[in-house]
Amino acid sequence: MKVLIVAFHSRSMTPYSELYENVIKNNNDIYDIIFWDRFSNNKLERKGNEFIIHKICSLGGNKFKKIVPMFYFRKTVNQIIKNGNYDRIIILNTLPAVLLSNVLISNYKGKYILDIRDYTYEKYKFYKKRVDNLVKNSFITTVSSFGFFRFLENNKKIYLNHNISNWNIIGFSDKELSEKPKIKIGFVGVVRYMKENMNLMRQMKNNEKYEFIYIGNTYPECNLEKTCKNENIENVTFKGEFNNKDKPEIYKEIDIINALYGNESLEVQTALPNKLYDAIIFKKPMIVSKGTYLAELVEKYKIGITVDFKENFYEVIEKYIAEFHSHEFNKNANMLLYKVICDQRKIKEKVKCFIKYGEKNE
Repeated sequence: MKVLIVAFHSRSMTPYSELYENVIKNNNDIYDIIFWDRFSNNKLERKGNEFIIHKICSLGGNKFKKIVPMFYFRKTVNQIIKNGNYDRIIILNTLPAVLLSNVLISNYKGKYILDIRDYTYEKYKFYKKRVDNLVKNSFITTVSSFGFFRFLENNKKIYLNHNISNWNIIGFSDKELSEKPKIKIGFVGVVRYMKENMNLMRQMKNNEKYEFIYIGNTYPECNLEKTCKNENIENVTFKGEFNNKDKPEIYKEIDIINALYGNESLEVQTALPNKLYDAIIFKKPMIVSKGTYLAELVEKYKIGITVDFKENFYEVIEKYIAEFHSHEFNKNANMLLYKVICDQRKIKEKVKCFIKYGEKNE
């Protein structure tokens, strides 16, 4: 059996590909995987079983400037599919599935998995209709959050596939937050959500007890670092791109995970980010925005702080730290982690079935 996995970003930004890769390898099947380096222009690169498309396409920014690179991506992937004689396709994210929908539905009906990670352009009727049709014709469709049912049609083919990696590492919160002389609040991932983060840092500007750390590439329109310099906010550090395998070391230096995304768009209202799983794996409480599906889970399992944009962040965080008990937090985090692991075992079995039987899913 020969499988093609199509990612829409680089490997470092696609940790969820590992679940599919591991199942295929354990089944002794052959696979290729396509990644997209969106920060440089160069010819198509082949490294072993990896194809790497090099075409600049900024994260965020002007959508019209993305049209040419998107069609270049589509053309390149279509050519790889044509030349590769693949039996199955696993497509990671909705937008590449829409770009490749003709070949998927015509040539791979019941022989592809659609993996949905975000809300994209479902507000447009023609786009949503195409997504619903892709779900209908897939072997199964996986979603990283059941909050997505706010914009997806409920379909028996849809299964939960968590955004988790590094789950072979189980950490423990071994010290009470109130005992730490300095609290480090860390944002690990693509740096954006400027309004929410500037609100946080302005309220706690140059407070000696708190340090803010941002690790990851920055969206072009997110001038967080420049704004902090202009406003003389000194209790903040910015670091560049990181590798997913470095997370255990990164989180050793972080006390609270910053997942403040606001709640204005359907994208942030419905998604469950990697940071949720980092929290329950590395045992770090989160600070998140109220009015989101993420906040519902944080409150349900008592694994962090939920705040409203208008609240006094300093007072809310100080109160949480004073009442924080590491033993209770570990127990709550492990409760959610156990549920996630059970869900992932189920999806692995579905992927095994997909590779073996393809279109015979019932």
